[in-house]
Amino acid sequence: MTEVEKYLFDINGYIVVRDVLSEEEVAKANEAIDHHADQIRERDLSLSRDSTTLKGVTGRGDLGGLLAWERPWRDPFRAMIAHPRIVPYLHEILGPGFRMDHNAGLITMREGAEGHTFHGSSGPGFDPHQYYLFKNGRMHNGLTVVSWQFADTNEGDGGFCLIPGSHKGNYPCPPEMKKYEQHQEFIKQITARAGDVVIFTEATTHGTLPWKAKHQRRSLLFRYSPNCLAYAKSYLPWPDGMLDDLTPEQQAILEPPYHTRLDRPILDDAGRLPGA
Repeated sequence: MTEVEKYLFDINGYIVVRDVLSEEEVAKANEAIDHHADQIRERDLSLSRDSTTLKGVTGRGDLGGLLAWERPWRDPFRAMIAHPRIVPYLHEILGPGFRMDHNAGLITMREGAEGHTFHGSSGPGFDPHQYYLFKNGRMHNGLTVVSWQFADTNEGDGGFCLIPGSHKGNYPCPPEMKKYEQHQEFIKQITARAGDVVIFTEATTHGTLPWKAKHQRRSLLFRYSPNCLAYAKSYLPWPDGMLDDLTPEQQAILEPPYHTRLDRPILDDAGRLPGA
C-alpha cells in the first residue's frame, strides 16, 4: 500500500483498487454465478425503510455459499480469499494475521432495486468491533469490507455509496442524511469497473442507492477482522464443504481469532506463507 493510498484511505475511509481481476477472471466468476442464478434470493422491500428517496420496486438479491460450491464454480471466489494484490492492503489496514470474519456473500441489484438506508459505527460512542483509530504512526481498523466487482458501476447507476471521512465522525449522522433525503452533496456514489475491488472500513457511514442501470449489479463482499477479533461467529464452525481442499494460505485466513504470538500463521505481502 503506497503512501498516497494510505493517505486516501485515512481521509476517506475507503479505497478503490483498480484492475485486480482480468477480463477472463471476471468472466469465470460471472459464469459461476449464472450457473447458480436460481439460488439468488431477492429480499422483501425493507432495506430502504421509510426513506422517500431510496425506494424501489424490487428488493436486493443475495447469494451465499459460493466458497463451498462444487468445482469448478467455487474456484474463482476461493482465489480471492488471500489474493496477492489485496493481502498488502489488509496487512496495512488490519495488521498481520488478519482473518476472514464473515462468509462471502454476493449482492445483486436489477433495475429498480431499492436502496439501503445508511449505517456505520462512527460517532457517537465506540464500537469495539467496527472502528477506525490512528495511533503510533499507523491506522488500526476493526471489521473491514473487501468488495469485488463483477459488473461496471457508472456514475448515476446507483449502488454502493458512503460519506467520505465519516469513519472519523464524532457526532450522530442526521436521520435525514441516513435516508438520503438531505445533504446529498456530501454523499459519494462509488464508481468502479468489473475487476476492481473496493475496500472500506465498516466505521464509515455507508449505504446503497437505488439501482438505475439496465444491467445487473454484482458485488461479492468479504469481511475481514484483525487477528484476535471476531464480529460474526461464522467460524463456529465454517459451513460443510468450505474447508475442503483449501490452500494453506486460504486456511490461514480462515483461522479462528487468536493472537499472533500464539503461532498464528501469517502471510507475507505476496500472499504466501513463509517457506511455501
